Amino acid sequence: MKILIGTPIHQVKDYSMQRWLENVSRLKYPADLLMVDNSPGTDYVKKVKGYCKKIGLKHKIKYLEFDQNLSVDIKIEASQETVRQYVLANDYDAWFSWECDQLIPNNALDRLVQMMNSGDYMVVFHNSWARWDPTILNTNMGCTLIRRECLEKNWFLPTKAGKISLGPADGYNINDPTVYKRRILESGGNYVEVYGKIKPIKHLEN
Repeated sequence: MKILIGTPIHQVKDYSMQRWLENVSRLKYPADLLMVDNSPGTDYVKKVKGYCKKIGLKHKIKYLEFDQNLSVDIKIEASQETVRQYVLANDYDAWFSWECDQLIPNNALDRLVQMMNSGDYMVVFHNSWARWDPTILNTNMGCTLIRRECLEKNWFLPTKAGKISLGPADGYNINDPTVYKRRILESGGNYVEVYGKIKPIKHLEN
């Protein structure tokens, strides 16, 4: 499978960025890297490029300029929509959604591919535990593999005239974490949620 690691980034996660990029560089399964930065201004893009140069990591960075009064959730979903469109435009078979504050084993992507193929799933959500409380499950897309076919049918933020639309009446509910999973099922797709198959997953703290 031709896979893209696609990750929203922001300067508030700088405490983890260099360690995460080093982790990316050590993955056994070959994959390209796209980061979508939604920090205020472009200074952080330059800093991340410096980290990548130091490590010798091939990458692409897109910068999205936002009204900084927009919620964090909307910025993240707009960044995810940017990744989705990039996957479709560049003939990738799957998107590996991997949060930039989580360190995973070098064979983690291999394991996700195996799980996806074993059940012919469109999406494998590998859930972990919240860093602030190990008794709380973190069921977002921090370590998730998504097939192209799923991305063709299911968007994050909608688009108008080829651009991401942030209008409140455009048909999304940003505060509902299950929206994307419902879209998958409603479009005739399937997914699996797994726990503890990839370990350890270290969720870095500031």
